[in-house]
Amino acid sequence: MNQYYCRKTQYPLNIDGDVKKPKWEQAEKVFLVDTVTGQPPRQKTWCKLLWDEDFLYAAFYCEDDYINAGLTGYNDKIYEEEVVEIFLDDNCDLKTYIEIELSPLNTLLHYSMHNDLRGTKIAFARVEKTIISAVRDDREQNIWTAELAIPFMEFLTAPNSPPKKGDKWLMNLYRIDRPLDGSDEYTAWQPTGKINYHMPEKFGTLVFA
Repeated sequence: MNQYYCRKTQYPLNIDGDVKKPKWEQAEKVFLVDTVTGQPPRQKTWCKLLWDEDFLYAAFYCEDDYINAGLTGYNDKIYEEEVVEIFLDDNCDLKTYIEIELSPLNTLLHYSMHNDLRGTKIAFARVEKTIISAVRDDREQNIWTAELAIPFMEFLTAPNSPPKKGDKWLMNLYRIDRPLDGSDEYTAWQPTGKINYHMPEKFGTLVFA
């Protein structure tokens, strides 16, 4: 099981979609791979994470030659279009975790998932929008970038909130890319072996460093 060592930042990040700002230079970069085969995808995606006393921060960089997105409402079914995603299991029970998705239009989805690991999943949509997000779309370079600030107050079953140094959660990072030709790509930090992201047994470990 791979581990991501999430460094702590002294000052809050200004969430504006710029993933090249100096503060992100201190964060480890991980690349997403095909979730079935583990091979590099056609369009590259990388992610970085940081944290402070109030937020877990995530940055995504996505190569994308065709933006397939139109939904703009909070908790719309944006997984039917294009998204980046982060799944977080704060108490490592493998059955309850938070699912967060963001589209190239800065449309946000925030679910609390209950998964019996036998095929039944129940999603509870978060009513209050507490996550801060921003997207930058550079069509000339065929990329879009995203930043999220996820409040630690959302993690009610975490051993510590905010986390303490050395705390470990379970996590996976994903992207769904839907090119114009229909050759959809499903990528992940930790491959699941099938087109199914709801496999917490495949999650990696997020270590608060």
